[in-house]
Amino acid sequence: MSPIVQPPRRISKHRLLSLGATGWVYQIDTDIALKYPRDPATANLVQENNIYDDFEKHEPSPYVIQSFLRLPNANFMPLLSGGSLQKRLESNQRLDNRHNFLSVLRLEPTQTVERWAAELSGAVAWLESLSLVHGDLRPENLLLDAEDHLKLVDFDCVDKIGNDSQGNPPPWARVLGSEAGAQRGSFGINGPRTEQFAIGSLLFTMTRGHEPYAELEPGPHIVDLLQDMKFPELGHGHLDAIIDACWKGLYDSVESLAKETAGLNGAVTLPRAEALDQGYISEMRDRCQRLVDEGLLETDE
Repeated sequence: MSPIVQPPRRISKHRLLSLGATGWVYQIDTDIALKYPRDPATANLVQENNIYDDFEKHEPSPYVIQSFLRLPNANFMPLLSGGSLQKRLESNQRLDNRHNFLSVLRLEPTQTVERWAAELSGAVAWLESLSLVHGDLRPENLLLDAEDHLKLVDFDCVDKIGNDSQGNPPPWARVLGSEAGAQRGSFGINGPRTEQFAIGSLLFTMTRGHEPYAELEPGPHIVDLLQDMKFPELGHGHLDAIIDACWKGLYDSVESLAKETAGLNGAVTLPRAEALDQGYISEMRDRCQRLVDEGLLETDE
């Protein structure tokens, strides 16, 4: 295994926003974030950058983060000042000194959650239109901008529809049960079923302020509950009906799910997100390139 390399001081002097499995994310300017690989010897960031190359061949989605400039060891992106959905959830929770969930202090307004539902499913439906799945739908990979619009980020797990699903820890993926026949015990095949299950768990998390079964000790018993389709109790509202349908895989496509969530009250009445203008992206690309030319990515001597 290659050693993890610390970012150059020119980068690490800036505010650290997050540390993920594949890279650090720093705030380089008031409107620029930089993703830098933890291990430059791996191909993870290169693979993710290739995904962005593919994205840019298509009309952009307003619900998917865009990229300003990509290099083999860097990805310059818009800074989304609202932070991650995970951080937002934690700010609404009471946690113990080990950061474990204890209780919910407050919930997000229903209209906000309804708009998030439309933005999340719209982002995943856009990937579906490219014959792709995100493959890692969870609160850490959803960011909020200054206007509280939700953006999908982190594409190092993107895969083609029809490939074997690599799954995720519960509750973001479900090991298939007896209903799946020969696929029992696996995560199944990438497609609408895998993505909508994760969306269902995310919508539950948004509406309740905590993830499904957060009150239980983590462990294989949660995998068993989901495999047996013993889901948390739901109510009778529209959002809960959508969650139930997602968990049961009732949508034949994420596009169908996105069309339904687009009709939710918050999605209709609150301001809609817009993709970044190409002229603005070009201007920001030039700014990022100047930072590179001035030595931002140069390694320490």
